[in-house]
Amino acid sequence: MIRKKINRVLNSKWFYIILVLFTFCYVWINVTREKEGYFSLDDETFEGVLIDLKIVEGKIVYTIEGVEKLNCNYYLDENDKVVEARKKYRLGSKLRIKGSLGEPQNNTVPNTFNYKKYLYNHGIVHTCTAETINIIGENMNLLYGIKNVIVDRIMSFEMKDYMFTLLLGDKSLLDAETFEDYRKNGVTHLFAISGMHIGLFSGAILVFLEKMHFKKNKRYIITVLFVWLYAFLTGFSPSVLRACVLFSLLSLCKIYALEVETLNVLIVSGCILLFYDSFLILDIGFIYSFTTTFGLLYSSKVITKHKILGTSLVATLFSLPITIQNFFKVNLLSTFFNIIFVPLVSVIIYPLCLLSFVFRFLSPFTKMSIFFLEMLNSLLAKVDFLYIVVPKMSLWLVIIYYAILMLGIKKKFYKTCILLVCIVLLNKVGPLLDVNCYIDFLDVGQGDSAIIRSPRSKKIVLIDTGGKESFGSFTSKYHVSANTITYLNSLGIDKIDHMILTHGDYDHMGEAIYLIENMKIGEVIFNCGEFKELELTVIKALEEKKIPYSSCIKEINIDDGKLHFLNNKDYGNENDNSSVIYTELYDHKFLFMGDAGVKVEEDLIKEFNLNDIDVLKVG
Repeated sequence: MIRKKINRVLNSKWFYIILVLFTFCYVWINVTREKEGYFSLDDETFEGVLIDLKIVEGKIVYTIEGVEKLNCNYYLDENDKVVEARKKYRLGSKLRIKGSLGEPQNNTVPNTFNYKKYLYNHGIVHTCTAETINIIGENMNLLYGIKNVIVDRIMSFEMKDYMFTLLLGDKSLLDAETFEDYRKNGVTHLFAISGMHIGLFSGAILVFLEKMHFKKNKRYIITVLFVWLYAFLTGFSPSVLRACVLFSLLSLCKIYALEVETLNVLIVSGCILLFYDSFLILDIGFIYSFTTTFGLLYSSKVITKHKILGTSLVATLFSLPITIQNFFKVNLLSTFFNIIFVPLVSVIIYPLCLLSFVFRFLSPFTKMSIFFLEMLNSLLAKVDFLYIVVPKMSLWLVIIYYAILMLGIKKKFYKTCILLVCIVLLNKVGPLLDVNCYIDFLDVGQGDSAIIRSPRSKKIVLIDTGGKESFGSFTSKYHVSANTITYLNSLGIDKIDHMILTHGDYDHMGEAIYLIENMKIGEVIFNCGEFKELELTVIKALEEKKIPYSSCIKEINIDDGKLHFLNNKDYGNENDNSSVIYTELYDHKFLFMGDAGVKVEEDLIKEFNLNDIDVLKVG
């Protein structure tokens, strides 16, 4: 009788409507409430338990949890090694860190990654630059001890980068260029521990326990415990939490013989997680995982009917707006690529990584399969003719997209797919209808970078790139112009028609090569005077890419306007040789001075009529 009442409640639409509305109100209150840290910026000593450790280009990032959760950056000397750092500082140990506290920065270029918001959503208000790190308490936690043993074993494998990624969800050791190819192919979700991995892991345990003649209820209880241990080992990422809560609830339903649809259980699991941590609603991993799983369950009959393309196509359609809103690039072939990659990773490579961890003699087979995966990834990444830039979608367009998807996918599957792809492609036309002209001055730290966008984005002009030479004692792999590319992509722009480098200093043209390698460039224009070492390096890259370049020109056309280059003299130093650019756009006068000094300014005032300049970019 009680079971029937519970089943009736759990299958009532009103129960889920009330639950979702109540959860939404709770989340809204928590997310809009401002959090403050315990420490002040004057504090110099911080204590906490080490809960995570990552190696990030020239530094180790220690995450400690005490009175306040902190990310502490410790910059390495050249002789420090990753393995030694991991061995010295064990997860679960209590650390005392001396250093300076700071506040993470907001993104200053629109539509780019907001590091401050990201940390805030993960409960971190401050960051710390560590000077000294001392262990004041050894690990006494059994779970951290198990994780340390597992980490040490993985680090001893030659293919530790993939084992770390696939078994623990830590991508910090994975090669950045290789991972970018996976992103191009639209298969990076395979490297985030999610429902697929939890399903394979739990399925293997259930089969093993069944072979050992455990009763059904005991099988599910033991498997749930192992699944949550695995969640701990992977750092309780949002996608893992979603999969673990869903599996736990489904196991309870089986144990107590409750008849509840899996889709309804997913909704309950989502609400439970949001009550646990309301900020999960802002986590892209949680959004991806929940939305895709919802789509697969909602469209289960469609998937059964269209077996070959069904799963991959449904997953792509439900995740497409999320991909566009965050990365502004879509590979229209990703559906087909997933048909190849998903079985390869889920059926062969992931199980081999698990087995190799236990039975080391299998590692050569794992290594061979990973080699094949990388080769296939590199090959397919070159098939990029349908890898297109799509501008950020408006909120209304996202709502319309999902409304059409939900209403049409069960009735007219392929027609709905075609209609949704057309909506995405029509969104790409948006910038071509904008008749305004824009000039954006981008924050690149030390240096300059400005973008001129003509009406309908017919011409895109980049004046200087910015540049940052070093990062600690290492040559930095961080590129400020990655923000430039992301910003342009978010506007639907995938090409720079004219890249003007006002002079040869690194803070004005240091990012030129990165842009040349990662974006379409129409032509490059240098200033007057003798080419310096950096300029010669850029010219070599241009010649390899067969991109035309010129120097010391007088003007270029941008639609109905012109850019006039006023400084054609050789002053004998790089700053004063800067290209000085004058233009009039919609009756407004702009003057870009590069780094030209007082002498150049005096000469220009004598030679040209430069009265009533509306916007002056000072030297």
